[in-house]
Amino acid sequence: MAADSSAPPSPADAAPPDSSVPSPELQRLWFALERRAWTYLTVVPAQPGGPALEAATAILEAGAPYAYSQKIHLQDATGVSPGDAPRLVVELRERVARGERVVVVLDSLLTHPASLPLALAADGVLLCVALGETDFGSARKTMEYVGPERFVGSVIFPRSKKKKARAAQDKKKKP
Repeated sequence: MAADSSAPPSPADAAPPDSSVPSPELQRLWFALERRAWTYLTVVPAQPGGPALEAATAILEAGAPYAYSQKIHLQDATGVSPGDAPRLVVELRERVARGERVVVVLDSLLTHPASLPLALAADGVLLCVALGETDFGSARKTMEYVGPERFVGSVIFPRSKKKKARAAQDKKKKP
């Protein structure tokens, strides 16, 4: 079924205004991803609670000025059930068949293996690492579950402000 172009775009499909220019870092991320021919990309955190949604949003922001003729759909698949994962893969492939690109946010594969079929069905996987939070073992195990050859790269995010504040408070409490 074709989408109704007269309806306003959903927030997941909305592009930022033309006047917004992504940062140079985001533009470089977009072009690094463009070196790999992808229409279906998954974004997976290296550890539970990682910044996958932030990374996926950044990809959409970065790609908006360059993918003007192609719709990019953001799919938040966190919390997908084992029974719903195959159905969602079919829906995402249908979007791709209609000419859309799809960026899918997943849960950590360490704690939510039901996300794995979505990662395996994708053209590529982007690993999200949080500085000061992600341990090497979690990142390695995530890559093993998917297969290192499927990864198109990784993005590194600074420690979240909430966790920085909590760490500073914990440091003050220690005698």
